[in-house]
Amino acid sequence: MSALELARKKISFDVNKLSHFIWEGEERFKRFMAFQKLCSSDPLLRNNPKDIGIGRAETYELYAKKMKKLLEVADLRDIKEFATLIYPEALVSSLNYEMFMPTILNLGTDEQVKLFYEPASRWEILGCYSQTELAHGSDINRIETTATYDKQTKSFIIHTPSLKATKWWGSDMGITATHVVTQAQLYIDGKRCGVQNFVVQIRDVKTHQTLPGILVGDIGAKFGYNAKDNGYLRFDNVRIPKVNMLSKYVNVSDDGQFTKTGDDKVWHATMQLMRQHFLDSVWKCLGIGLTIVIRYSLQRKQFKDALGQEIPIFDYQLQQHKLIPLIAEMYGCMLGSKRVFAMAQDNVARIKQKNDFSKMMEVHVVLSASKAYYTWNCFFALEKVRQCAGGHGYSYYSGIPPLITEMSPCVVAEGDNTVLSLSVGKVLLMYLNKAMQSGKAPNTTCDYLEDIFNYLTELKQPLISKECTRDLNKVLAALRYNVAFNVANAGQKLQTLMGDKGLTFKEATDKHLGILLQEIAHTQSNYWTFRTFVEEINALTDPNIKAVLSQLCLLYGLNKILEQQGQLFEYGVLSGPQFVWIRETRDELISNLKDNALGLVESIGYDDNSVRSAIGDSQGNPYEKLYHWAKDLNPLNEPEFHEQVFKTIKTIRTASPHAKL
Repeated sequence: MSALELARKKISFDVNKLSHFIWEGEERFKRFMAFQKLCSSDPLLRNNPKDIGIGRAETYELYAKKMKKLLEVADLRDIKEFATLIYPEALVSSLNYEMFMPTILNLGTDEQVKLFYEPASRWEILGCYSQTELAHGSDINRIETTATYDKQTKSFIIHTPSLKATKWWGSDMGITATHVVTQAQLYIDGKRCGVQNFVVQIRDVKTHQTLPGILVGDIGAKFGYNAKDNGYLRFDNVRIPKVNMLSKYVNVSDDGQFTKTGDDKVWHATMQLMRQHFLDSVWKCLGIGLTIVIRYSLQRKQFKDALGQEIPIFDYQLQQHKLIPLIAEMYGCMLGSKRVFAMAQDNVARIKQKNDFSKMMEVHVVLSASKAYYTWNCFFALEKVRQCAGGHGYSYYSGIPPLITEMSPCVVAEGDNTVLSLSVGKVLLMYLNKAMQSGKAPNTTCDYLEDIFNYLTELKQPLISKECTRDLNKVLAALRYNVAFNVANAGQKLQTLMGDKGLTFKEATDKHLGILLQEIAHTQSNYWTFRTFVEEINALTDPNIKAVLSQLCLLYGLNKILEQQGQLFEYGVLSGPQFVWIRETRDELISNLKDNALGLVESIGYDDNSVRSAIGDSQGNPYEKLYHWAKDLNPLNEPEFHEQVFKTIKTIRTASPHAKL
């Protein structure tokens, strides 16, 4: 019996039942497995080790062909949900359904949905989304592209007034898209009316030639996502019809009257949905990495025990302490992501059905904090995963390096993480001010603000014994204290800066409170995610799954306390002996979870084609597979290549060095 087979026999829960929980039902899990089978059984759709290391042009062409094939044989719903998990690169034209179509649907009128959404849904036009400019990304209000309304022709003139205003980074824009949703400063009679969304055709749908007034191209190779033609785009007084300004919540009349309904930032709801897409993909990406490294660690043996038997590296305490907390991190991100998605969907539904923007800010806080810290945590976790696989983890054939490059854009795309965390901190300070005045928390996301007066006047330590460190509610209370004290501390410093020094809110937060604002966002994310983790566990009915996920949840919470132990010590929430208890309980949890580690990662259900690893597939035999991939599937080992480069090698050998050693 192989090492993996032995490990699977030790799992204490039903892996299939946990899979159904992860995928929110048996039906969705079956769809995922069927989609994987479809991809792995097709010569074009399956991942081929021979494609590792091919150039950008070849990669683009390959993933364009994969997309065409998928559109022919798979349901679009399955492509949208599962394709990003299967491949190490993004599919060509995916922005059509990821950003272009949702933006039209959420911000467009019924007429605009017919004009743009419906042909895009039939792939008659290919859309993308381009907001960022060379000089402005996060500060959307300062973008420089202009849209000037011409009353006589009832049209808008889109123009790029400077090099800095060049649109940059738009995915699928460089060579693929025919249409783009772009943002520009609207001007009517010389008056600026704010940033609005416009649909601009940039290529002919029949010839694919660039249209007059459009300068567009690819921006070049990147750290990752090299199948994507991220592009630059400039407009030279490009005239578009009036109907091309998305007008569900804003409108320009024929005579140039600008009106709006609802929130000024309603189009951020679309951005929120894209950020949620990142949340959903990062934990799944980390799940692939953990599947690889846990399997490999169970098979890789180094050094002998007292009986002369080689020891699997997963039996070493340090390897367990490196990896098992990352499984807890993955599950925390997973459950938090599902909750965020439900909140974001509810927010969009409220806006579309009732013109109700009441949840907009709460969703912004939760989604922005989660996007920042989930993507950061998973990105850094994948680097730990690579190191835990030793030298073989450095090989692309391990499957781990492509995951890191795949994850890398997520920390800056669709909202830079630092900017998002600062924004969350500022909103929480505003919430603190409201809570101090009303005695109530503005929403359940920051429920701790209801008790802010009690926290500041009467501290009750939540972990008064080692037994308390095994209590999910007690650990939750400690994290609740932590975020409350962080917000209160920043609020007091803000009051001093604004009251004693006469600074404005913006001056105080921009120049003096940046570090504290980020700490607020961090502790808010930890508290909210752990609270969500606890709530999800409480709803479980299967006793075996509930037992193991309760241990994993507790490990997540204790690790978050240890990450921020300095703050908790400073605020008097925890003392030295309590940290000793926390570490002891953490060590016990890691030891108890060891035999379930494989089941916790394999429950996600990745097949070998999705894992795309020579050292981490489900059957084992990492050395045989690694050798096979290197020897038989590596283009540099093909005889034709050797013949091709022999002449060059010969010239090196016959060269006369300018300088002798």
